[in-house]
Amino acid sequence: MVPKRVFITRSLLSDGARYLADQGFQVETNSEDRILSALELLQKTSSCEALITTLSDRIDREFLKANPQLKIIANYAVGFNNIDLVSAREQGILITNTPDVLTEATAETAMGLMIAAARQFHEAASTVRNGDWKSWHPQKHLGPSLQGKTLGIIGLGRIGKRLAEMAHYAFQMPILYTAHTKKETAFRASKVSLQELLEKSDFVSIHVPLSDETRGMIGAPEFSRMKKTAVLVNTARGEVIDQEALISALKTKSLFSAGLDVMTPEPLTLTSELMGLSNVFLLPHIGSATFEARREMAMLCARNVAAGLRGEPLLTPV
Repeated sequence: MVPKRVFITRSLLSDGARYLADQGFQVETNSEDRILSALELLQKTSSCEALITTLSDRIDREFLKANPQLKIIANYAVGFNNIDLVSAREQGILITNTPDVLTEATAETAMGLMIAAARQFHEAASTVRNGDWKSWHPQKHLGPSLQGKTLGIIGLGRIGKRLAEMAHYAFQMPILYTAHTKKETAFRASKVSLQELLEKSDFVSIHVPLSDETRGMIGAPEFSRMKKTAVLVNTARGEVIDQEALISALKTKSLFSAGLDVMTPEPLTLTSELMGLSNVFLLPHIGSATFEARREMAMLCARNVAAGLRGEPLLTPV
C-alpha cells in the first residue's frame, strides 16, 4: 500500500514530523525558511492527503478546490482565520487547531507585555545600548505599577482566564471581563460591558478570535473611553484593533502605552508609524514561543493528522 502523504508548510520542531513518519506516513517539510507562495503551495500539495499549516498560509476556496484529495488540515495555531472553513466543510475536509497547549505561553507573553509596556522597558534598555545612560535619574522611565490596578480582559477564554489568574494572584489586580456568557473563576471577576471595561480599567488585554464581529472592535470611539494612563495589550489578532486609531491615541498621549505581539500587517513594515513611537512595545508574534508550547503544538497537529487519515476521532476538531 502506498503511504499517505503529509506536507508541513514550515519547518516546525521535529517531534511531530518524526511521529508521523514512525506511524508510516510519508512526510515532506518545506525546507526553506520562508512562507511559500500560493503557487508553490499548490505544487507541493497536489498529491497530499494531509497538511500541517500555519497562520501565514492562505487556505482559500481556490486552493481547496485545486486539492480535492485532501482529507485533513491541521492548523499550527489556536486561530484558524487563514482557512476557508465553509469551503472545507463543503469538500468534507477535516480542520483542527491547537488549543490549550499554548495557553500558558501566550498568557505569559500578555503578562510580560503588560509589565514591559507599563514600565517602558524597551526605552530604558535602549539607553544602555546606545550610550544615553549617563547617571541614575529620579524622573526618567517612569510608568504605572500593576499592583492593585484594574485589569480588563476582552474575551475570557482559556488564555484570558489564565492571564486573569496570574494578575490576580501575583499583583492583586481586580478583574473585569467581557464574554458572551458569565465565566466561573476561583476569585472574583466581574462580567461587564465593553464600554464599562474600557472606562474603568487601568490595563486592557485583548483575547478574542478574529471574526466579522471582532474585526476593528477597538477603534477611535473605544480609545476615547479609556483612561489616559491606561496600557493596552494585544496577543490575539492585529485586525481586532483599528491600528490607525491606536497610532493616533499613542501619538496624542490619550493612551499611556501599548504592548503588541500582533499587528497589521505582519511582518510590520519599517515605514509603519508604530515603529517611531516610544510608547509602544512590539514583539514579532511570539506568543506561543516556548520550547514546551511549540513542541506540544507540533505533536497535537501530528496526532490529529494521524487520527484523521485513519478515520479515528480527532483530538481538537474545529
